[in-house]
Amino acid sequence: MPTKYYLAFASSKELEGAAIELLDRRARGVKESHVPLMESTMDYFIPEMLHAFLVGTVDAIGLSNMSTKVVHSTADVIGKTSKMLMPHLLKKRSNQELDPMISFVDEIYIRPQQADNGKAGTGCEMDKATYDRMKRVVGGIQAGDVAGNRDELSELMSLTVDLLLEGLMKRAIGLLKHGFVVRKIADGAIATCQAAGHGVVNKVFKKLDDEQMLHLANYFETLIVTAER
Repeated sequence: MPTKYYLAFASSKELEGAAIELLDRRARGVKESHVPLMESTMDYFIPEMLHAFLVGTVDAIGLSNMSTKVVHSTADVIGKTSKMLMPHLLKKRSNQELDPMISFVDEIYIRPQQADNGKAGTGCEMDKATYDRMKRVVGGIQAGDVAGNRDELSELMSLTVDLLLEGLMKRAIGLLKHGFVVRKIADGAIATCQAAGHGVVNKVFKKLDDEQMLHLANYFETLIVTAER
């Protein structure tokens, strides 16, 4: 099996269980609507993703009160925007219409036996060049060369925002057919999330001191995962 590269977070038992049940229901050809379970899966997925990539950094880095507020408010904006969008995307969808979305859940669900860390996870795939770059920059900071890698780590944090939006949000939305109104709502939600994500990078991550940069690198390393699948 080929090696794949991910920005990924460890899934809770609840998120993993919801994903497994969703995939099992499809495999068994259950006729009842998959919409409620898909909504439940997203209810776990969205806050867990935001915690992993935003809120979790607060504890890992040791941010000031002001920076902590920026991170939490950003997570709140993205969370509310995403939650507002989901009913528009899933409303009145048949199981057949939802099938591409369920396949997407299958793609982003990393089984424990596949992952290099042995944990069930949810991940956004990236190419090997980006993975290697992230590992190199993180390793450089951990080796003590903060100054030589500071700017590039900041660039990678901005890239992370775009990778997550492209690989998780935009791609999932694009799998379903939408009318004009829902398309405009989705475009607005994506723009809001992108602006919020880049805002926290510019306001917080680009202004860390050397010790905080080391903590960020150590934490970021836990989100870089490979899987054999």
